[in-house]
Amino acid sequence: MEGRLTIAGILFALLVPVSLNAAVVPRRWQDGEILFRKTVSTGHAYVHKQYVYRVKGFGRSYLVVSDTALHLDLYVPMRFSTDHRHLFIQDADGQECKAAILQVARYRARQ
Repeated sequence: MEGRLTIAGILFALLVPVSLNAAVVPRRWQDGEILFRKTVSTGHAYVHKQYVYRVKGFGRSYLVVSDTALHLDLYVPMRFSTDHRHLFIQDADGQECKAAILQVARYRARQ
């Protein structure tokens, strides 16, 4: 009986990571650019910083806030992916940064 429990435990430990990876949905990356960025001091005595960005994609612009700074320049092509409430941005080093979406708007080019 004890041997069966050990085998069941080993099988469970091996199969759980496989089932967790099956639930991961691949991101759909879009091309875009950063139109605006601003550093905002927050917290007690303004010690912490947050970074606000306006990201333009195809037909939409996103106002997002992040706890980490991006290593991207303004108006330089970049890649991003949207989630329900977050934007995942790839910086120049290929690292992903998760930013919370504050506002979504349709983007119209100025004429």
